[in-house]
Amino acid sequence: MALELYAKIEPYLGFKEERFFLYSIFLEKLTSLNVKRVLDVGCGSGDFLELARKEGFEIKGIDLSYEMVKQAKKKGLDAQVKDVCECKEKFEAVTAIFDVLNYIPPNQLERFLSCIYSLLEPEGLFLADINTLYGFEEVASGALVISKKESFIALDSEFDGKTLTTTIDFFKRTDNCYTRERDRIIQYYYEVERFKNLPLKLVEITPISLFGENADKALLMFKKEKDGNLWSGSRKEEKTV
Repeated sequence: MALELYAKIEPYLGFKEERFFLYSIFLEKLTSLNVKRVLDVGCGSGDFLELARKEGFEIKGIDLSYEMVKQAKKKGLDAQVKDVCECKEKFEAVTAIFDVLNYIPPNQLERFLSCIYSLLEPEGLFLADINTLYGFEEVASGALVISKKESFIALDSEFDGKTLTTTIDFFKRTDNCYTRERDRIIQYYYEVERFKNLPLKLVEITPISLFGENADKALLMFKKEKDGNLWSGSRKEEKTV
């Protein structure tokens, strides 16, 4: 499964400075909004959970990767392997950090956002970042090779204008032999207009530059309208995050 393979290679990928800069933007925004009870969707190994907890937030995390959640629990964090639509608790705010929305297929996006809506208290907030076209074309596309003493990782990412397909090859050395794992991850490009005119009202768009002067991400902030209507679509689709 691609999620579990990604969990194995994530420690080798680097970009720690960029990731933590993005986390700081989310934390600053949450602090300014004066919220306390937060759910982080796609929490990964829990770095953001850990930072938020230190800042005094009552935060929980969910992810579909067993390995990622295992790592988060080792840090003493409140994380579970759970699909977002299985959550029943209400929160003042929900976050989805580092491309989570871009991993949701177009035919499942409505379901995902509907479930986020259901998790929020009246006038609750949803904060998520998406990759810009520049982020896909100029930052994410291309090849990356990482060579370590006991492992070798190769990533090849191709963007066709709508989707970014990343093929992962992970070679691990055991007893003078290498075992190989291969899988691929697909991300979807969404224009900001896709998120307008929804029951979750898009109230703020903040451009973010992690890898240069141009904005490679946009932070979207949504607000649950007090009297908004839920989507009419079915939530009985495949798990997404």
